[in-house]
Amino acid sequence: MSSLTNRYGSPKRRLAKKTRKALIIGGLAVGIGGAFYLAWATDSQIEFKDNSFSVESPTRASALVDITKDAKDTAQCEIRALNESKAIVGWKTLVLGPTEGTGQETLRYDVKLRTESLAVTAGVEECKIIDAT
Repeated sequence: MSSLTNRYGSPKRRLAKKTRKALIIGGLAVGIGGAFYLAWATDSQIEFKDNSFSVESPTRASALVDITKDAKDTAQCEIRALNESKAIVGWKTLVLGPTEGTGQETLRYDVKLRTESLAVTAGVEECKIIDAT
């Protein structure tokens, strides 16, 4: 046996079952904690709601939307109009700067859109915070 030990080194010892189990549980806990952190850290502090829309002509539509954000934040919202086949026929970027209030504020906007063809719906595509101070 000593000649094998000299040639290949001492045999490797396995971790005890308790140690292996503790390492696996610890690794899972760190992974789950990291996932929760990433979900919370990337959570945008903005909410939006489509209230109504109207199609005024084949080249005009409007959307009435509510946007809720912190008063100190600057937000960017993309408003779109879709045709019957769900293709985007009108688009507008709405930038909402900070206001003097504090805490969450909900504001209503009537967004007018020019369209390339007749729209059948209009509303918010997405909103995100672009400057949180």
